[in-house]
Amino acid sequence: MMRVAALFVVAVLQTTATPQFEVASIKSCGAADPGFRGGGPTQFSPDRVAINCQILKGLIQQAYIARANAVTDQSAVLRTPIEGAPDWISSERYSITAKSSAETTQAVMMGPMLRALLEDRFKLKIRRLTREIPTWDLVIAKGGPKLTPFQEGSCVSVTPSFPPAPPVALPPGQRACRNLTQFRGTSMVTEADAVTMDDLVKVSLFLAAGRPITNKTGLTGKFTVHLEYAPPEGTRLNGQQSDPTESTAPSIFTALQEQLGLKLESSKGPGEYLIVDHVERPAEN
Repeated sequence: MMRVAALFVVAVLQTTATPQFEVASIKSCGAADPGFRGGGPTQFSPDRVAINCQILKGLIQQAYIARANAVTDQSAVLRTPIEGAPDWISSERYSITAKSSAETTQAVMMGPMLRALLEDRFKLKIRRLTREIPTWDLVIAKGGPKLTPFQEGSCVSVTPSFPPAPPVALPPGQRACRNLTQFRGTSMVTEADAVTMDDLVKVSLFLAAGRPITNKTGLTGKFTVHLEYAPPEGTRLNGQQSDPTESTAPSIFTALQEQLGLKLESSKGPGEYLIVDHVERPAEN
């Protein structure tokens, strides 16, 4: 009996071990390297990943936030600041080529496996900290919601991926469902199809309001949303920086009430941070 129990414990430890790359090569990027200025594409095959000239901060965001649990939540990067790190993690770029011993999903390679690599080669020591911070509650405004229910079949849902996948050819007469926020002239515009209220507060409204938002509308189902408002000062989107004094659109608070029948109320709640306690430049190989 004792031997059986011991074998069982070993089996559990083996199955819960953190997955790691079999081999990995890391090189710093110079001015002559393609992708040095803005980073190049990340390339995947079933057992390999090639990361081209990326800053370490971006790799930390992928490994510890967006792919933390071997699933993908890119919007979480916006809501999770990184503190305590030296400036060079946001400027120096690295190319990484790594191979796993078996076929592996992109989410696992860019999550747990990249995390193990950063901790080994960059000597990264990082912890999570939760603080109480100012937040917003999204509620229904006086007069009720002014939301358009989503019509099933009016567009085709396309699952986003990292890196972005090539465009999918759609049947004639059909379009992909939208979920984007962009500058249009001097205003910021959010257009979303088949979006829930929980989805809306994660990215689009977070960009505009600058704080985490909790959905307290009680509204269920999916909606088609068009929202136009003046961008907050200093907002950057796809390399563009806003100047709210140039916009004739209403503030996000007024736009929500007038266009969607919703309201942001000031609140407090938990905010998660990543604290970098130690990091080193890697030895190249």
